[in-house]
Amino acid sequence: MSTESTTRPRPLRSPTPDTILGLVLTAIAAFFLVYTFELSAQAAAWPRAVLALLAVLGVAIAVRGIRSGSAPAAGDGAAPARDDDGAAPSEQGEWERGVLRRPALTLGVVVVYVGLLEVIGFLPATALYLLGHLWFGGVRDWRVFAGVVVGLIAFIHLLFAYELNVPLPTGLLFE
Repeated sequence: MSTESTTRPRPLRSPTPDTILGLVLTAIAAFFLVYTFELSAQAAAWPRAVLALLAVLGVAIAVRGIRSGSAPAAGDGAAPARDDDGAAPSEQGEWERGVLRRPALTLGVVVVYVGLLEVIGFLPATALYLLGHLWFGGVRDWRVFAGVVVGLIAFIHLLFAYELNVPLPTGLLFE
């Protein structure tokens, strides 16, 4: 009899959302870190610190995704993890329908906000940004919309225009 043991290769699993997110965040940090080398050492200190933190957190998220992507061994007695509504996930590490919906909506709102900054100016774009985030966050009470948007816009305007004497971008429509 042969004493050689045959080992089967482990099947490749599809990457988890955490793995993808972590790698994307790390890539974004690396991409923008390259641009900090055009700045003086003093001017680049803060962006480099923030980007280094983003890269470290991205790696941590990716590692968590890789570790959670390995299913527990059969018969180990571990109960399946449960999500917020108490239902057991179908398969650890699989992409569930709609798992990226909220992050994609958030990214879309931010992209629209940045695009509107130059066109309509800081204050109106920020008001629309806040309305969008509140709406996608599930807020439906008009008093909350009014309080948050008017309060924050008034605070930002008073702080920058009167206390700091820093003009806010007015946009192409209001020049």
